[in-house]
Amino acid sequence: MFRKQTVHDVAFTGGDGPRLHHLGFFAHEAHQVLRICDILGSLSEESRIERGPGRHGVSNAFYVYLRDPDGHRVELYTSDYFTGDPDHPVLRWSVHDPRRRDFWGHPVIPSWYTEATTVLDLDGHPRPLHPERQPAEVKVGADGFTP
Repeated sequence: MFRKQTVHDVAFTGGDGPRLHHLGFFAHEAHQVLRICDILGSLSEESRIERGPGRHGVSNAFYVYLRDPDGHRVELYTSDYFTGDPDHPVLRWSVHDPRRRDFWGHPVIPSWYTEATTVLDLDGHPRPLHPERQPAEVKVGADGFTP
């Protein structure tokens, strides 16, 4: 899901849900993504870096995934495609292309498929998980690959 013409702001998991996979925040420059990694390392908080830095194949975004103090997954990214341009060429990726999930070939960590944030209702109570209603033609994980 997105609220502006970028790749996304909010990502939910596939399968049983609703569950929040991560929130995405745009940074203006790649060095800002690296700087947060340096800051976390200097504070001995490198364990908060869950995945990356890396480059997504599908969106071309330079990214790092972090865990906030409550355990929620946050993505800081830059250099993705601007989807609001009607003249932008259509880019198609196969779900079988290994560069789709990570352009540089980094493996996906197990928590990527198993951990997500429980969604709360308006009163702050956890929403019950419902089984996936419509199975996909091709089962893919949160990174676009079969887990």
